Amino acid sequence: MNPYLDRALAHLDQLGQQRPSPNSKLLDALGSALNAYAHTPDLTATFVVLLPELLEIARSPFGFLAEIAYSGATPYLKSHAVVDIYKPNFTHRDIVSNLSFWNLDTLNGAIMTSRAPVVSNDPANDPRSGGVPSGHMTLQAFLGMPFLVDDQLLGALAIANKPGGYTDADVELFGDLAEIGGLLIA
Repeated sequence: MNPYLDRALAHLDQLGQQRPSPNSKLLDALGSALNAYAHTPDLTATFVVLLPELLEIARSPFGFLAEIAYSGATPYLKSHAVVDIYKPNFTHRDIVSNLSFWNLDTLNGAIMTSRAPVVSNDPANDPRSGGVPSGHMTLQAFLGMPFLVDDQLLGALAIANKPGGYTDADVELFGDLAEIGGLLIA
């Protein structure tokens, strides 16, 4: 059992008592994810169910939830849930897992190297962007959120292509997800 689960549940309870309360759809999605994880502590299964809900809330067609893994001393993002953008006519509910993101010279990598939210509403001209793999759809906007627990980087959320781009309000909204996501991974 994850020793940080109680901390995640307490954080969610605090969020539910705030006035004005944070996005109720996000609270519902996080509550469902924590409940599922408490009954079956399978991080991949939890993130596969959570990601489509987050994408709907963010109005973003694709993204991923991942944890930080290491090959020797080299960090990379190991996805637990990622939209399968290579599937013809994909939707935000077409989820796969076990993809790895190794390149630190990308917007995904910037989440790890900066350990801070990464917002880019012009990825093609962003110096942190290393482009996209062959066949990948164009990035028009990007938001990456690091999952930190006790100052340790444990995972990340990345979402893309919200119409009109991402704002500080999106960073604030998904800050609570970042904390709870980190606690699930811890």
